[in-house]
Amino acid sequence: MRFKPLDRVNGLPFALFLILCLIFSLFSLYLENQEQRRLAAKAKVVAQQVANSIEVFSADRQRALKDLMITWPENHPNPTDWFNAHAVTMQHVLPGFDDIVWADEQQLVQWNIKGADRSRLLYRPLSDLGLELGKTPVVDFVNALIRNDKGRYVAVVGRAINPYDPSYGFVAASFDLEATLAVMVGELIGSDFSLTLQDGEHRLMANGVLHQSEPIIEQQLQFAGRQWLLKLQGNRGGFEIGRIVMAIGVLMSLVISIFLRRQLRSAFKLNQSQERYKAASESSLDAILVLQAVQDAHKDIIDFELVESNQVARKIFVTDSPYLVQSTLSQQLQALGHAELLPLCIQVCLTGKAHEQYLETSSDLILAQWIKIQIVKAGNGIAVTIRDITARRLNQQALKESEEKFRRLVDGLNGHFVYSHDLAGRINYVSSSVQDILGYSPEYFKLNYRHCVKRNPGNIEQIREQLHSGQRPDPYVVEYFNKNGEIRHIEYRDSPVFDHEHKLIAIEGIGRDVTADLALQQQVYYQANHDQLTGLYNRYAFDRLLKERLALVREQKSVSTLCYIDMDQFKLVNDSCGHQAGDELLRQVANLLATSLKSADILARVGGDEFCLVYADCAVNEVLDKLGKMLNAIRGFRFVWEDKVFHIGASIGVAEITAGTISSTELIKAADHACYSAKNLGRNRYHVFDESDQQLNYQQSELEWVNEIQKALLGDRFELFYQVIEPLNQPACGRHYEILVRMLSEQGEYLNPGIFIPVAERYGLMNKLDEWVFNQTINALEQHPAHLDVLDKCAINLSGMTLGNDEFLDKIVLRLKHSSVPPEKICFEITETAAVTNLAAASRFIDVLRDLGCRFALDDFGAGMSSFTYLKNMAVDYVKIDGSFVRNMCRDRSDYATVKAIHEIATSMGKLTVAEFVSDQETRQALAGLGIGYGQGFALGKPAPLHSLLREFSALAS
Repeated sequence: MRFKPLDRVNGLPFALFLILCLIFSLFSLYLENQEQRRLAAKAKVVAQQVANSIEVFSADRQRALKDLMITWPENHPNPTDWFNAHAVTMQHVLPGFDDIVWADEQQLVQWNIKGADRSRLLYRPLSDLGLELGKTPVVDFVNALIRNDKGRYVAVVGRAINPYDPSYGFVAASFDLEATLAVMVGELIGSDFSLTLQDGEHRLMANGVLHQSEPIIEQQLQFAGRQWLLKLQGNRGGFEIGRIVMAIGVLMSLVISIFLRRQLRSAFKLNQSQERYKAASESSLDAILVLQAVQDAHKDIIDFELVESNQVARKIFVTDSPYLVQSTLSQQLQALGHAELLPLCIQVCLTGKAHEQYLETSSDLILAQWIKIQIVKAGNGIAVTIRDITARRLNQQALKESEEKFRRLVDGLNGHFVYSHDLAGRINYVSSSVQDILGYSPEYFKLNYRHCVKRNPGNIEQIREQLHSGQRPDPYVVEYFNKNGEIRHIEYRDSPVFDHEHKLIAIEGIGRDVTADLALQQQVYYQANHDQLTGLYNRYAFDRLLKERLALVREQKSVSTLCYIDMDQFKLVNDSCGHQAGDELLRQVANLLATSLKSADILARVGGDEFCLVYADCAVNEVLDKLGKMLNAIRGFRFVWEDKVFHIGASIGVAEITAGTISSTELIKAADHACYSAKNLGRNRYHVFDESDQQLNYQQSELEWVNEIQKALLGDRFELFYQVIEPLNQPACGRHYEILVRMLSEQGEYLNPGIFIPVAERYGLMNKLDEWVFNQTINALEQHPAHLDVLDKCAINLSGMTLGNDEFLDKIVLRLKHSSVPPEKICFEITETAAVTNLAAASRFIDVLRDLGCRFALDDFGAGMSSFTYLKNMAVDYVKIDGSFVRNMCRDRSDYATVKAIHEIATSMGKLTVAEFVSDQETRQALAGLGIGYGQGFALGKPAPLHSLLREFSALAS
């Protein structure tokens, strides 16, 4: 086969291509060499950083373990608790410990802080963790590398707490190397490097694959006393610069060679231009007419004759008309109705300056409504190009009509306006609705909008960068002054505009007046975070602000103080004067508490009559003087409502906020406990929280009692007792006794009612206990009809909480209506304090049940309000004189006089009297001498189980 020798058209471009390829090859090799050096230098720096990070991590944890051993107490009642508290704190402060273990002097594990492994590790020797500590004292840490049950490498270090006294035991710590290294090394290398990390023959970590063709950096390092080897290699990423440069060079060489070859070939193909021109003319979408000039005798151009035309010309004109085809240009233009074009054609032919024009035609000789003509000089004549633009013209008219319609729609927007501005921020267009929003005309706003701005958003520069990069930013708000000087908030939604080459050319968008929306949001936010009654922060906002203050204290290593304030005597005002008075009291108290507070202090209402106050950046000893002044102000405060004057007080619990505070929840709990202690210590005082406070321990004991009462209610571990009420000066009409309640422990022992009854009252459990006693009493009486026949009165106690419970009242009424127990045999006892405090509720309670036939006794009269006015207006049948007066009446003349006065006044009101705490026969005789109706006490009958009395009557009946 014979090859055609290269001629100049092909040979010269080929030689140039080879030379350029050689140049780019040498340059790519140079870049490849530089890239390898760069990767090696980068890997060396990162390897050193990784080694430093791991060694600093190891040193910090070993130093923390040594500090733990140094601070180990000489004598501690519970070293396990001490170790657990300090080890857990150390783990929180220095993350990375997988587990911390304490072993006794026989190296047997006594405790570890990782609960998941505790059952597996307790009482196992440290040698199971790979540590061989031996018997001789070792000052430095002993280390080991093991695999856990998940196959993960774990580094273990340990040492005697006191190397010279092994009786203190040993402390060891373990590190999950896979988790630790993933966090430490992963943050430094990412996906830019491949590495391996080895401990001898053990590969601890690997990332990617090390290629031998690339430079590998080796770095020795130590972790917990063990020698590790780090091998690191930089990754090139997704491309190799040398190959890319080579590829680009070859491509550029090829393009240049092809371009040169085409230029050479064009010289040899010049003779084909006429044929190609003709072909192009015939395939053109425009009509092309070539006309030759017609001159007169003076060689002046007077007209033109058609020489040549293409197929489009023959289609756009009506060619079957011989008048049009064989006529001169002037005659043709006359027929088409555009004779004015002839002078223009002559001028183009003479000057050579092209002419372009759009024409609307109505002649039947041309098949187009709108045409575009272009006249150029061609030799000694002209060439006329004619394009049918009818469709485009009609589309433009439709588009214009659409734009006008859109403009009317935009100008009619309510609360919105449309705008467009260039990349420099100059407004090109703004709809007229901007005048309805800001009061400025569109023309004024376009020129002076920057002077109308009050405040731009803080991230305005970021928004501009996003727009210039072609991104659509999130909606943002700009504050403006309107024409009247008022502030309006405009929300902008910008959209970048690109041309056909995807080049950013403008910014368009919609502006919306959000002033009313923002005002509504602010109002909703205020209402969600403030107490509507006092205007102070509410509980939700206070919890959030307290967490922020705690975080700030931790960050700045400062202190603050939390005060939990509970108002005393608020319930008395609320119950005696109504909620409107209680609300007004709370408002006045809030104003009183807010006096002399700094801007950083926090005051909130967190409950009905409970407030929380945070003194920012003040230690406890700095606020005690302020609290003393606050308590004095509260003591001196008098609340006047109508014709009543009330004294109030406050109990304040104080807790210091430090960097060591566990959480805001625990902080509030501590302050609440301290407030409770202040109440128990006499009220109207402050009490500073102390974990060792006996009063707090007592409260914790009370909480345990609450839990025990709730379990007893669920387990039915209560029992009914009774105590006889003996007539002294009244006829005996049957058995008369008071129902008492006793609680049984889980072991079946009776528990002191003097403890669980006050706890139940304080923590809101008495309503459940009252309901249990009532139902059990009615059940017992229904089951023993023989006893019911001889029963005169059965007295059942009701607490103050129950008196205000309408639901329980309905249950009592329903039960008595459907019970075989006559309501007149039931007497409900209510205390004087409960009745007066809940006067309205107590009166309604008494009226409803007295209508059924029940009787009522006012218990402990004389120990509470001692108001005979209340007694006169209260429909009770019995007045039970408080035992504190009865017990010593034979030895105390004032007690004797008090008992006598209460009896005489109650008798004058038509009420029977019952004396409590009759402890001896002397007291019984004295009461009988005064005319007291009934007596109750150990001298007349001690409390006994009700079931024994009921069995006695059942045996007699059978």
